[in-house]
Amino acid sequence: MKNTLFIVSLAWCALLSGCVSQRAEPTPKLQHALLLAPNQSAVNKVISTITNMQNITLADDVFTKNSVVTLGNLNKNNIIKSHQLNPPDQFELMIKNKQCFIRHVDSKATRELKDVECVMNELP
Repeated sequence: MKNTLFIVSLAWCALLSGCVSQRAEPTPKLQHALLLAPNQSAVNKVISTITNMQNITLADDVFTKNSVVTLGNLNKNNIIKSHQLNPPDQFELMIKNKQCFIRHVDSKATRELKDVECVMNELP
């Protein structure tokens, strides 16, 4: 009986120590980023996909100086009326494991931005 209790206790210790050593590393979070080189066409393509809109006009240096871009009054109609019905869309450039992503701030819809290089934005 004592041997059985000893073996069961030993098995539990082995099991618990195995679980502790198998603890997974935390998943890296998305971090704000900046593009190393401008790529307006790639950014435009991803934002158009997220918003289902065509003919979005972006600055040539989008996401090279700031991690967030705001698209205001996309319909070019009465600005007061459109801001009440449709607040401006904001997008963030993010990085995770050397991959770049664009995320819509409100919906959190996120798409990979391919064929670009970005670095973590150290500024808040």
